Amino acid sequence: MFTIRKYIIGIILGTMIFSGIAIVDDLIIKLSMGVAASLAFSIVGALYTAGIISSRADGGKARLFIFILLLAFFLYVFTQIAKGIIWLFSFPMWIYIVLISVGAIYLIVIMILNNKRAKKRYIKELIVLESPNLHVVEKVRVEDSISRAEPLPKSIRELLLEEKENKYVIATTNNPYSPGLQYVKVYMNALEYPKIKGYIKMDRAAAFWGDVYYADDKRWKKYN
Repeated sequence: MFTIRKYIIGIILGTMIFSGIAIVDDLIIKLSMGVAASLAFSIVGALYTAGIISSRADGGKARLFIFILLLAFFLYVFTQIAKGIIWLFSFPMWIYIVLISVGAIYLIVIMILNNKRAKKRYIKELIVLESPNLHVVEKVRVEDSISRAEPLPKSIRELLLEEKENKYVIATTNNPYSPGLQYVKVYMNALEYPKIKGYIKMDRAAAFWGDVYYADDKRWKKYN
């Protein structure tokens, strides 16, 4: 009986207008009926388990009543969603072009500003490495790496020579004066030049191309 009544309700709903677009209305009806029927079946099963209903007739009436309530609810919800989507696509095309262009320009400007700030921070932090306390910091860091059985830090050139079979090496440093540095990516052809250059990645910023400062110091290890 429930299936027959559900079919009749579907026919009645098919004569009604919800969004004003036939294909969308058909989708709204099918989704609403499917979800409502599934939930009604689950709820009635829970009522049987709880002992609230016991007879098959009561179960059929409860299922139909719950189905109608849920159907009305989902028809309203899906109709409003459909109307909202239709409204979003109802504006002239030039408005979407302007919005997309403004969004793209905004993202590009943010990326450029973040890269500039990251590069300035990278240079500023590495200048501090000239501090007289550097040797003490390096000694403590090396001793700490040895105590944890980690590979000793090396220069970028040494890491490149060890990874000859690869096209590049990604390295990092735990130096306390460079907390913003995430890693540097240096290609093998950098060995041909007196200054090591590569991509420098700072926290919360895109990687930028530049000089890798203190690349010849034994402070680097492979980045995992």
